[in-house]
Amino acid sequence: MDLDALISEICRRVQERVAACESESGEANCIAYKGAEAKPVLGIISENHGDTCHDVYECAELSKFYEMKCALNDDTWDVENWEGVIAYTLTNEVLGKIVNGIFDTRYTKAFGKALLAGKKIFVPEEEVELYKYKETAPRGYYKKLEDNLKRLMEYGVEIVPGSRIASVILGSECVKCAEPVVTKCDAEAKEITFTKKVLSERDMKMAYDGGVMRVLVTKKTIVTDLAKDYATKYHIVIEKVDC
Repeated sequence: MDLDALISEICRRVQERVAACESESGEANCIAYKGAEAKPVLGIISENHGDTCHDVYECAELSKFYEMKCALNDDTWDVENWEGVIAYTLTNEVLGKIVNGIFDTRYTKAFGKALLAGKKIFVPEEEVELYKYKETAPRGYYKKLEDNLKRLMEYGVEIVPGSRIASVILGSECVKCAEPVVTKCDAEAKEITFTKKVLSERDMKMAYDGGVMRVLVTKKTIVTDLAKDYATKYHIVIEKVDC
């Protein structure tokens, strides 16, 4: 099979996959969010129940594009199938365990598995216990623990104010509703065009699986942080154009 035929075959398979997703509600790899169809999951993990995560769990903006799951309400913490994780109760003890690869509780196991699976993890800065002792702890001791926190951030954990988590995850101000995905594949350039309101990590995975390395979106499309991270990791170009 020559190169042109190979590229055409790849694009044909991508388009078939998109068509299948649009016709089957709840398809595991579906990228078109219509009505009650399956959405990518954002999981919330915490060591204990409380009210602090309710604002994010009940966030209308995030719920338009993601299925929000509070892990403490589920029997299984299916971290590997979540698109991202929002982690609460990052105590000093938990921080030390995770950095040193000690996963001895349900929470640390979920956090560690998310890191190992390459999932994006967001931590509200109000939930970082260490910050409470910045003014009182001995400088050397505080720095030692702060180094652990910096290591987590180097691993991809993002610490942001709780009030900004939704905007950070979505990449910008949220829009009113999501639209079905429409795609077009260019065999010559190995590119794919999405005309939808929000471009998610799942869309990027679908494109990458089809051999596409250049993704075109409309100028009004919101590219989520998770999609950007995936593009950076796999060297995929995302370009906004007039569609």
